[in-house]
Amino acid sequence: MLGPSRSELQRPLTVRRAKAQDAPAIAKVYVDTWREAYRGQLPEDYLEGLTYSAFERHWRRTLVARGWAFVAEMDDRVIGIASGGRSRRQALAGGEIYVLYVHPDQHGAGIGRALFDACHFELARRRYAGTLVWVLASNPARGFYEHLGGERVAENTLEIGGSRVLEVAYLWRD
Repeated sequence: MLGPSRSELQRPLTVRRAKAQDAPAIAKVYVDTWREAYRGQLPEDYLEGLTYSAFERHWRRTLVARGWAFVAEMDDRVIGIASGGRSRRQALAGGEIYVLYVHPDQHGAGIGRALFDACHFELARRRYAGTLVWVLASNPARGFYEHLGGERVAENTLEIGGSRVLEVAYLWRD
């Protein structure tokens, strides 16, 4: 798929805190991105089984329960989502970006960087030392994290949709 056109790159981008009413738009970005990014890496039936309604419920609950996230908007349309919190692997870092997805039709416009920066700043504001991101080893988006200066520090095998996959962790020591 082609990236955004020159005129799309010049449209204003807003990154703001997500609200519970953003849940439907967040769910669309989340599911569409998973289906695009992980096609060929995860079982097709698993990807097709992802539903907007299930992820809408998840994000609404998360945001109502005082979880935090950021959305990226362009032309009043949510086109990206990022969230984080306390690292699940404290021995590696204090903070972790759990989710960072940009809708597939918006890749290459700096939106991922803006969301990463918002989360990274929020984690520092909460006084978490270091930021960790886990990504599937087979995902080409690894290059994005490498470009941002992430240091590969760990690997883990997990099961998603009945398939065993390798994920790698990138660290920013702050």
